[in-house]
Amino acid sequence: MEEKQKTPGELRREALLYQPKNGYDRLTAEDEAAMKSYCEDYKKFLDAGKTERECVDRAVALAEAAGFREYKRGMDLKAGDKTFVMINGCGATTMMEMLVLFKDTVEFLKARDIEVVSSMVGEILTVQEAGGFQMNIAKWDEEFIRLWNTPCHTPAYSKE
Repeated sequence: MEEKQKTPGELRREALLYQPKNGYDRLTAEDEAAMKSYCEDYKKFLDAGKTERECVDRAVALAEAAGFREYKRGMDLKAGDKTFVMINGCGATTMMEMLVLFKDTVEFLKARDIEVVSSMVGEILTVQEAGGFQMNIAKWDEEFIRLWNTPCHTPAYSKE
């Protein structure tokens, strides 16, 4: 059977309009294998954690095996450390207030030679019309930075 020739209008439409692509179609064979391995590990995690307490215990064990250290009073950030800063408004805090707080936080860290490698400012986590904000500062290593900079496309959150 002969394939129908596209009209100029159809060609223009294809060139101009957004063509969504499924992330699965962008995977390399290596990425697909890593994804399937991750999914299998996640299923094992869910099978092992039949209660919330078991899930928490397992999550803590996995985090500690990957190098996580629980924060203890007196642990400080040091010059040369890389950080992620998140300012989360609680509903009644304006964006201007959050941005001023963020600017002051970055200046505070910079004065101590602590680099802010990434950040989020806004209404990020759900809080119902409360005053104030939540501030999170996390020390990141190169692996966290690499993972954060990976493109992400989900219904709830997307970034390039």
